Amino acid sequence: MSVALVIALGSLEKSIVTTPLPMIGDALNAGNALTWVVTAYLLAATAVLPVYGKLSDILGRVRMLYIGITLFIIGSIACGFAQDLQTLIIARVIQGIGGGGLIALAFTVIADCIPAREVGKYQGFISMVYAVSSIAGPLLGGYFAEHLSWRWVFWINIPLGLIAVFLIRRNLSHLNKKRDSKFDWLGAMMLMICSTSLLLLLSPEAELPISWTGGAFIASILLLIVVERRVSDPMLPARLAKLPGYLVCILLILCSQLLMFAILVYLPMQMQWQKGLSASASGEIMVIFMISITLGAYCGGKLVNKSGEYKRYALFGFFLAAVSFAMIQHHLFQAVALGLSGLGIGFTLPALGVVVQNVLPPKDRGIGMSLFNFGRELGGAIGVAACSTVFQLSLKNNGVAKETSLANYSPQALATGFNAIYLLMAVMALVAMIITFFALKKQTLATEIKHD
Repeated sequence: MSVALVIALGSLEKSIVTTPLPMIGDALNAGNALTWVVTAYLLAATAVLPVYGKLSDILGRVRMLYIGITLFIIGSIACGFAQDLQTLIIARVIQGIGGGGLIALAFTVIADCIPAREVGKYQGFISMVYAVSSIAGPLLGGYFAEHLSWRWVFWINIPLGLIAVFLIRRNLSHLNKKRDSKFDWLGAMMLMICSTSLLLLLSPEAELPISWTGGAFIASILLLIVVERRVSDPMLPARLAKLPGYLVCILLILCSQLLMFAILVYLPMQMQWQKGLSASASGEIMVIFMISITLGAYCGGKLVNKSGEYKRYALFGFFLAAVSFAMIQHHLFQAVALGLSGLGIGFTLPALGVVVQNVLPPKDRGIGMSLFNFGRELGGAIGVAACSTVFQLSLKNNGVAKETSLANYSPQALATGFNAIYLLMAVMALVAMIITFFALKKQTLATEIKHD
């Protein structure tokens, strides 16, 4: 229950603010910069993931959870009292720095408490928390904005955060173990700059010069390499790359999330702007996808737990995803295709997660799980950016002039762009299936928790 509430807090905040955004924009005279209310949180939360993981390896999980929740609550209070857009964006950054820690540490705590062979049984519950949070976020945001105030979108986190602190103190205090090691602050700073600049490069909403973000990305990578070679306990231990299947699983979870965000972001746009469905009607159809992901993760986790196998389920998941995107592209049984894609993506989650947990040594569990989740978050950003690029290129190749909004394109032009996206995703799922077949090796899953 403690971990579930922490995950719900971190994931709910990504979606709850989307519905009342227009009201926030009107209240604060935000203009075109309004999207930064969402982007600022996502950038901050993603950039700090590895930092929380590494600090939790040194200072203990519970201490870092307390820090994350405290920053999250402080940021939420500041968001609720913000009187202008600049203050709100700064407060969202603070909130994101706290929220990133919640997601990073929740999965590490699970790895501390449950053996790799057994963790699949809990994957369906974890995915259900994600799905409910993702669906409930926009609904709660709309309700608060219409019946109370958009500020309650942020204030609701205060009682939930306090309950989370109480549950953590009661149930997880035994995980507060310290390790005698010096934290690599310079490496952490370079990694955060590298992460943020990469996400800004990928974000279609970031209107910064590419030379600035690209230059910051390259410079931070070079400095990170220099720094990591000189410290005794680096932020990114090179030994992680040698763990069997670890880097492969990060690449595959990135592909899995890329596929998921292609549907979450672009299918509702297609249903509303190309096919003329209402927002509520398209939302009802997307519920099929979210329920299917939960069902796929639940069934996949149970099968991994029962058989000790994981590779076959990852292969099956990516195969279902490839078939479903081909069906969506050809407009075949859309509800069935959404169900298949959700099941497929759901199957990949426990199959990849257990491998990462299985190979990580206890002293690197925090940073190792955080980097895995960083790959998951990065996959969403890459997915949105790749789909946007393919969409615009397909329209350009067909002689369609670029518009300021997707709503301004004709249904025929939109169909061309969306079909190109789904074709790319079908190919991506096949590539992920090939990588799984050749690069993901079989290993025996641990039935006991590893300790230092």
